[in-house]
Amino acid sequence: MATLEKRVQVLFSAEQYARVEAEAAAERLSVGAYIREAVDGWMDRKRSDALAALERLFERADQHPGDDFSQEDWELHKEDPLDRPSLRNIP
Repeated sequence: MATLEKRVQVLFSAEQYARVEAEAAAERLSVGAYIREAVDGWMDRKRSDALAALERLFERADQHPGDDFSQEDWELHKEDPLDRPSLRNIP
């Protein structure tokens, strides 16, 4: 197990803490270990969602390689390359 070096104080309502405590007990974990696992899971899902969105962008670019994107369009959108009409409605 990694060495734990940082301390965080988080305030919960009584109801929230009771739920966390019950879930931790059901998993046979301490409350701290349960919260660390929850944070890791949340961050992993967030990264996975971002990678999936990037993959959708690449798939769309592969499907439509000849979309018009003039030099004028580039000048308008180069500061924020994701703010392009062709990318706004990707499912």
